[in-house]
Amino acid sequence: MSKLNRRRFLKSSSTLGTAAALGFFSSKSPGRSQSPNERPRFALIGCGGQGTGDARRALAFGDMMVACDVDSAHSAYVKDIFTKRLAREGKKANIETCDDYRSVIDRDDIDAIICGTVDHWHVKIAAEALRSGKDVYCEKPLTLTVDEGRIISKVVEETGQLLQVGTQQRSDERFLKAVAIAQSGRLGKIKKVTVGLNHNPFSKPIPVAGLPKTLNWDRWKGPTEDVPYRFLKNGKDGQELVRNLGDGSIDASNCHKEFRWWLQYSGGKMTDWGAHHVDIAQWIIDQCGPGDGPTEIKPVMVQTKVPFDENGNPTLDDRYNAPHRFTVHVQFPNGVLMEITSEGRNGILVEGTQGRIFVNRGTIAGKPVEDLEKNPLPGGWLEDIYGGPVVEHVNNFFNCIASRKKPASDVWTHVASINTCHLSNIAIRLGRAIKWDPVSKTIQGDAIASAMLARDSRKGYEIEL
Repeated sequence: MSKLNRRRFLKSSSTLGTAAALGFFSSKSPGRSQSPNERPRFALIGCGGQGTGDARRALAFGDMMVACDVDSAHSAYVKDIFTKRLAREGKKANIETCDDYRSVIDRDDIDAIICGTVDHWHVKIAAEALRSGKDVYCEKPLTLTVDEGRIISKVVEETGQLLQVGTQQRSDERFLKAVAIAQSGRLGKIKKVTVGLNHNPFSKPIPVAGLPKTLNWDRWKGPTEDVPYRFLKNGKDGQELVRNLGDGSIDASNCHKEFRWWLQYSGGKMTDWGAHHVDIAQWIIDQCGPGDGPTEIKPVMVQTKVPFDENGNPTLDDRYNAPHRFTVHVQFPNGVLMEITSEGRNGILVEGTQGRIFVNRGTIAGKPVEDLEKNPLPGGWLEDIYGGPVVEHVNNFFNCIASRKKPASDVWTHVASINTCHLSNIAIRLGRAIKWDPVSKTIQGDAIASAMLARDSRKGYEIEL
């Protein structure tokens, strides 16, 4: 076992316990067929664009049983397009639809769940699915708060079920190569990592509107506060309504595609792109284990269209409230400075004493990358980093259902990095630096910031502990 793989192995095994330290999880769940000739049966909960894409890829490896969404138009669309696709392939489909995920969780003829809901539903649905004996592929970010990371980690440990987070860059050879280059010492001692995430959009006031007939708005809100539905159709003056969202054709709302720009439901670009890039960046600097994380998070530039009060709460409730621009400095105990910023190029710049590299979804560049032509990485580096040949991320999930091995993006590595994003948003909203203990997972000496690590759930939508 190489140095790189051994370090990753030991960090993971410290949390997983004896059985999981060997790379294996629970081999059985209620309703799971033990026949190797039968494909896993899965349900899609959350039939928006990302969830639908995940399920489309999953059709190659499993049989879809249910399309569930609080908007019946979404689930009906998924059933229609997937039924037609399977018919073209000469396959029969019997995809059911529903609007209540609990009816899916309760079934014993479903082996796995693909959770593509809005962020504030992820942990509740994933936890209940895991406890019912189902494996879960959950879109990123897995959590809405730091406290949710504690909850879902505990559930995975207790159930032994698989949870794969939809951070697909962990199944992208460009990013894996960046990790290998950095951790093999070819950059020297890493001093700084810059993570570029893009700006958050902002909007003018969005009026309260009538509900679409197909939408169960109360269930969409779920554990979050009870607020009215807002929607405004973009017209010819759309560029004045919503900024930085392309050609002005995007409608403004507090639902569906636009939920990311409301801190009640998500974390803006910080947890959207940050779930991907901060994850890889912390892997590169060897800070993605259960007890890893930053020690100080300091906002150095913030521009927001909606002011925050002394408790970090948005003072306006009728428009997007994620800060428009931001730069945060994050200090790690190994001396590395991470700069997370809305400015500059989307991607990850890694700077060491002997070189630097840049990586994003389109490229990996820098002299250490060019040097690979004459001095390639040692044979087996991909096995060390990824555990075998790289496959598409959903494919990796289904491979792990069969093998019971740890997936490419597990709960512990994801929580370590997404906590950095949540803490950065807390520092931004309060306008001050915060001190963090990554082992105890507590904020030091700041009661207001500490109160932001968790959120109360609306009655009837609590996460069962």
